[in-house]
Amino acid sequence: MTIDKQDSRPWHKEPLVWLILGIPMLSVFWGVVMITLAVDSKDSLVSDSYYKDGVNYTENVNMDNKAKRLQLSATLVFVDDMARLVLDGYLDEEPNSLVLNLIHPTLQEQDSSIFLQRTEESTYTGVSEITLPARRRLWLQSPEQGWRLRSSGHINANQVIQLKAQ
Repeated sequence: MTIDKQDSRPWHKEPLVWLILGIPMLSVFWGVVMITLAVDSKDSLVSDSYYKDGVNYTENVNMDNKAKRLQLSATLVFVDDMARLVLDGYLDEEPNSLVLNLIHPTLQEQDSSIFLQRTEESTYTGVSEITLPARRRLWLQSPEQGWRLRSSGHINANQVIQLKAQ
């Protein structure tokens, strides 16, 4: 009887060993990556004022409804560092000033407001500090009259943006 002697290779040269060890090693590596991302990233989508936002919901709906009743709309253009707005609708008296809030979709520190002053009939201008092009939600408000127009999208220089009552 003869015994065949097989050539044995060291364990680190066997492909099955690397398959068995590779999956847990890859899992540990991916876990470390995910933990690092979770610790280092900030929770930018979580609102610190969620309760206040919920309480103000009724007030915001009333502002939108008032803009609808007045059939308000606005045309907005950003030229260089200026914002120019033309307001249209059935107002008894045009407001002296408007506030245009430019709200970033996720990062609160990139939000900005533009104070628009009436320069001639139905026309308002203000200084813009936003870098264009940008994606923002636009809220045009009249604090003294209590209405609001909204829109969202990409803002480019010299692009006409329509804001309508929703």
